[in-house]
Order: sequence, then structure tokens, then C-alpha cells
Amino acid sequence: MDVSVLDRLPAPVQAELDRRQAALPAIAALVEADEDEPVLLAGSYATGEWNPTSDLDLLVLTKRHRPRRAPGTTNHPSILGDSFDGLAGDLPVNVEYVSAERLHDLARVLANTTGDGGTVDLPNLQALEIRLVQRVHKGVALSGTGELDRYRAWLDLDAVRSAATALAFVGTLSLLGDTTVLASPTRELMCRGAAESLLMSAVNAFGPLTHDGKHLLTRAASISRLSDVPELFGRIEPLLFAERLPHEEALGLVLDLAEDLYRSFTDPRCPSRVLPMLAPFVPAWSWTGRTWPATEHGLAKTGRAFAGEGA
Repeated sequence: MDVSVLDRLPAPVQAELDRRQAALPAIAALVEADEDEPVLLAGSYATGEWNPTSDLDLLVLTKRHRPRRAPGTTNHPSILGDSFDGLAGDLPVNVEYVSAERLHDLARVLANTTGDGGTVDLPNLQALEIRLVQRVHKGVALSGTGELDRYRAWLDLDAVRSAATALAFVGTLSLLGDTTVLASPTRELMCRGAAESLLMSAVNAFGPLTHDGKHLLTRAASISRLSDVPELFGRIEPLLFAERLPHEEALGLVLDLAEDLYRSFTDPRCPSRVLPMLAPFVPAWSWTGRTWPATEHGLAKTGRAFAGEGA
């Protein structure tokens, strides 16, 4: 890749790379991209959430069948494509290649969320797919902006935020159900998993698209400073350590916060398809003794900000 592409890195990122003595030509030598192929700064450097141990993530949306492996790199391929780790000085650099074909496949899955008769289906998106959509939509474009706009139009961000929110919420109730039949210490492990999954659901509903726990707490803290947010954002620590409580007390706490979050999915700051995606699962939650109303989502957006805007 021509090193001039990296001149478009945000000034704070360039300053951090200078501090870490990561030379731009060394970074460019790790990337293979044609002039019209989108190259994006991704990961924590794109969102402004990097720390001293962060690697530099670059995403190439490529037309190639298989990119060239740069000398000295290691490959960690996935269903989405190749992902090469290398070094620029002491800075770890990851270069991920995803083809337009894979993007089109994912777009087709998202298009199928609208089923027969106007039903809304829940796509079983995996973490890598959620991460890809986040990177395509929120990554910093360094080249190929025309093609990037086309790819972004393919990938329905509201559908993915809805699915990420709903999948984590379903996971919460499933794990809580397990706690009612499993013995210690598996019961406490399931309770901890349910709590983390509930927080993941809430962050995806009210904040930026999030696929793992790396930035979960910092993003939850940012959302907690907004007005009129669900109760759990003010009770993050009790939620995450609920497994230390007697089981009935822990179960009651997590269910209380889950019920409150569920009712908040009508908030216009939330993605619009969460409740329809959850509707088929509601009958299975009768064991909770709670009410899960099939409320219509208010689609009209307000001027209130959610923590994911611009992230």
C-alpha cells in the first residue's frame, strides 16, 4: 500500500504512532490494497479507546481472492477472510482482509430478517460478523470512500444493533434458567454469564455496537451519564457480582434489571427491531413469573443522543 494513504490517519493516532516509534512506511509495507479498495482504520484506534497495549487494526475490503502474506507476518484466517499479524517497530499491527463477496453474503442474511407476513426474524450473528459491521460503519476511511459508501449501504446497521441486543438478552434469560436447575459452582458461573450478557444487551441498545467485553465497562459508564437510561446502568457493580449473593437474591436482582431493560426497548434511542425479534422467545420465559409485554416500538426518533453516535 502506498504510504501516503496513512497520511489520512487522525492526528491523535499519528501522534500516538510517533510516540510508539511506529514508522508509517513499515505499517504500509504490511498492507496489500489497490487504490480503489477501501482501507479503514478499525478497532480501538478508530474509536479513540486505545491503551498502551493496543494493536493497530486495519481493515481492507478487497476484491482479491487471496492477499499476499507480508514477510514476517502470521495469518489467523476466519470464515470472513485472512487476518495477518505483524510488527511495525514494537507496535503490533493487524491487517484483516474481507472480500466484497463476504459482505454481500452478510447483507443477504440481514435482508432476511424480515420474514413472511411482515414478521421480524432474529439473525444468529456471531461475534466476528458483528465486529465486521461495526468496523465497516464506524471505521475511519483512509482510501476507497466511494466503494465504502456502497458497502455501508448494504449492511443494515439497525438490524445488526437490534440483533446484537436481542441475542444477548436471549442469552441472559437462557443462562438464568440454567441457574435454577444446576448445582454450585456451575450455577454461579451461569449467573455471572447472565449478568455480563445483560450488560452487553443494554450497551448495544443504548450505545455503540459492541461484540465483546473489552470496552464493555467503559461504554456502560459513558451511557450511565445520559438521562433516562435503564436502571442497570446505575447498578453495574451489583449486577456483575450478583453470583456472590444467595441464589434466590441473585436471580431476583438480575430478573428485575432484565425486566426493566426489556421495557426500555421501546425507547426511540434503541434499535427499532429488538422487541419483534424477541417476541418468539417470550413464551419460554413464563418460568420467570415476570411480564414481558409485546409492546410496539416507537419508530419516530427523537433528538436525544445515544452513546454510539459518532463512535
